[in-house]
Amino acid sequence: MTRCFQPVGHRPLPVPAHWLALLVAAAPLAAAPLSLEEALGSALATHERAAIAAQGTRAARARVNQAWSVLLPSLRLDLGRSEFARSEGAASGTQNYEDWELRVGADQLLFDAQALPLVAQARHAGQAAEADEGAERLALAHETAGAFLEAFSLHEVERAAAERLSLAKRSLEEIRSRHEGGLVGSNDLTRAELEMANAERALVRARGDAHSGRLRLSALTGSGQLDSLAAPQSLLDRSAQRPGPLDGQTVLQQRPDVRVLREQAAAARAYAAEPLARWVPDLSVGLDSWTDQSEDFSAADAHWSWALNLGWSLFDGGLRLSQQAERRAMARAADLRTEWAERQVALDLALATTALESAQAGLARAEVARQAARRNAEESAELYRQGLVRALEVTDAAVQLFEAEVEHTKAQVGQAQAWLQLQARQGLGPVEGEFPEERR
Repeated sequence: MTRCFQPVGHRPLPVPAHWLALLVAAAPLAAAPLSLEEALGSALATHERAAIAAQGTRAARARVNQAWSVLLPSLRLDLGRSEFARSEGAASGTQNYEDWELRVGADQLLFDAQALPLVAQARHAGQAAEADEGAERLALAHETAGAFLEAFSLHEVERAAAERLSLAKRSLEEIRSRHEGGLVGSNDLTRAELEMANAERALVRARGDAHSGRLRLSALTGSGQLDSLAAPQSLLDRSAQRPGPLDGQTVLQQRPDVRVLREQAAAARAYAAEPLARWVPDLSVGLDSWTDQSEDFSAADAHWSWALNLGWSLFDGGLRLSQQAERRAMARAADLRTEWAERQVALDLALATTALESAQAGLARAEVARQAARRNAEESAELYRQGLVRALEVTDAAVQLFEAEVEHTKAQVGQAQAWLQLQARQGLGPVEGEFPEERR
């Protein structure tokens, strides 16, 4: 048996050991910080944007089936009832009769040239919808990763503000004791109190900003109130690597937005070919079978027929020609949009690579500045203890250290954001193995 601690004056109550083990094991799980991978998985699984894109894909697939249905046979069943009156002569008068008719019919389109481009258009439109779903999920993943980095950055600023406040408290206590001993003047104490107030104000503002950042992240992930975030160390480490050479053709194949434009252009070209196909005659066959049954079931007649139909639209007032001209212009515009996007990819990659290299260089300088500011704060505090500098230098060193910490955090997150931007320009997800199309 394991005993738990009770207040003085109370007897300790025995608690089963396995109960205590369960409580200890559950406590860290409840307070586990949210990781970047968990945030991405939650956003892709619960956010409405991903669900809307998935419904668009399902609707496009249904339209493909609708286009194919024109080429498949149709079967119908009709059951009819009729009443009529017939005169039987002067002696018999008029008699009422009732007939039942059961009719079964089947139709099969043997050839219809205009159905083929419509099927091709629906198929390309369906593939464009699938690519658009991938693009939407990729955008959602990168937006979530950006919100996570922002929230993490604001949390680090809050931590730096808390460290500044802690340093200001220690300095104020030391300066107050030295002032009471007559070793420093009142101006040093006033300066320390001012730094204490500024540090408290900075911490309050940083806490509010960090809370707002977590709220924005929770709106994307649907994870409710977020208490803490795990450092995205893997992302930060990868963002520090130098970008290697990029293959433009491989990037074009990876970019879902480029694939959307390509499929839309192919669908537009297929749609433009449909008016021309109306000049070709269509061929269909039909089969009907029906049975007449009298009211008293004394007689029944079975019939059947079949027909082969050839239809040819010779003139439609110029509708086909005008529609063909319109759709060809729209198809050409779709091709031009695709070419423009493909040319833009090379520029996007170059700009993203340059931004990442600049961010990496900026982080290196921010790290040097942070180390220098930390040494300056430590040296100023030691010199103040020796009476060689005033409190003004100590508080200034503390402010410079806080600003250097904030700038380093911004530079670190800026580097990670630049790396994410390069990943997005390549059509890749924010983390390894995290591509939106793999999670459908």
